[in-house]
Amino acid sequence: MADVLSLQQPVGDGGIETVNFFNGRLLTAADMAREQDARRQADARLGLAMGDGVAFGLEVTASTVADDEGGSPLPAVAIEPGLAINRAGQVLRLGYAEQVRLSRIGAAQTGAAGCSFSDCAPVISGSYVAGQGLYILTIAPSGISAGRAPTNGLSGGGAACNVDRVIEAVQFRLLAVPRHLYAALDAAAPGYRNNVAYTCFGSGVRAGWATSLRGRAGRDDGLLDAMRGYGLTDQDVPLAVMAFAGAASMVFLDNWAVRRPVNPPDPAPGSLPSLVAPRRLATGRAMLHQFQDQLAQLVGSSGSLGAVSARSHFPMLPPVGILPQFTTGMAKAFFAGMEARGPQHINSAQLETLLRESLSASAFPAGAQEVFWLYAVADNRIAAELASADDGVPDPYLVFSSANLAYRADARFNLHRWDYANIALSA
Repeated sequence: MADVLSLQQPVGDGGIETVNFFNGRLLTAADMAREQDARRQADARLGLAMGDGVAFGLEVTASTVADDEGGSPLPAVAIEPGLAINRAGQVLRLGYAEQVRLSRIGAAQTGAAGCSFSDCAPVISGSYVAGQGLYILTIAPSGISAGRAPTNGLSGGGAACNVDRVIEAVQFRLLAVPRHLYAALDAAAPGYRNNVAYTCFGSGVRAGWATSLRGRAGRDDGLLDAMRGYGLTDQDVPLAVMAFAGAASMVFLDNWAVRRPVNPPDPAPGSLPSLVAPRRLATGRAMLHQFQDQLAQLVGSSGSLGAVSARSHFPMLPPVGILPQFTTGMAKAFFAGMEARGPQHINSAQLETLLRESLSASAFPAGAQEVFWLYAVADNRIAAELASADDGVPDPYLVFSSANLAYRADARFNLHRWDYANIALSA
């Protein structure tokens, strides 16, 4: 019975050890190192409880930098300031916008001075050089030694350790994705970017995932989980995935295929708990943002679809999406060959609840003959008609929704307008 605890008996396993300071104690560097380590452990536990992901900012856009040797501009990325938490519970803060060259020109500094009080183990190795294929850009912790502190001269080795301060910094890594992890994807197809994104979202976002729950593991992140064996560590937070046709030819850069909002860890393993786990909502948000970002880039400022269609460029669609500045004709062209119904009118008050409900719903394939709904927001169209000669007229938009979500366009008496509602008339 020695291993059986009594009520109110302290349990020290896994507890944080702090230094007990008192007058007359001989203070050493080891004591200070233990105290700093205790602080880090406490901070990391808060981070672990909050979960991993991007808290805000850290948006990545494609850029170029000048070649030092006078050649063609080299690929780079611009990264906005922001904050993220990794799986180790570490908070990673980028204070200012930065531009990062996507080729290694020197060994990255991965740790602080060898005899400082900080954790001196190398965080991770340096970056990879961009070339043909898929790459994942991550943010990870690093350290910078700064300044020199005065010493008492009593120790012969003190001069090498007199670093004044250690800055908890960040670094960016570019991880090459092994080709066999996405061998089934056609890099020349118009839907390549969308296929890469849904490979990262994992099979848990598809309708067939819940067909058999017995013995199934919890939802995974597909390609991201597979990369855990190829350089992606718990200290990394993925920010973007990018595809290159060559060392200087970027095919696309996609943020939301791999980035996730900060979300609490799943409290229990297995398939049943993952049905209501908060991470599924985070993935749902990522699916929506990924579609909206890619659509905006394809349509551009001209507002013209050109050869872009859902079946060609979006083999998988989120359960709900918004089509900014789309007319009914544009929507019909975009969804050509698909079983779209509508557009039917809904009130603006219904839009947010529809979007929030969709975050846990399954994606649907554009190639399948599944019925889905097109909605026009009545308030948006009414405002446009009343202000047709006004420069402040609101931009039109349409909304599509999977038929697996409840139909929203049934009119309600004294709530919907006659000309902007689906009214059932009786003889």
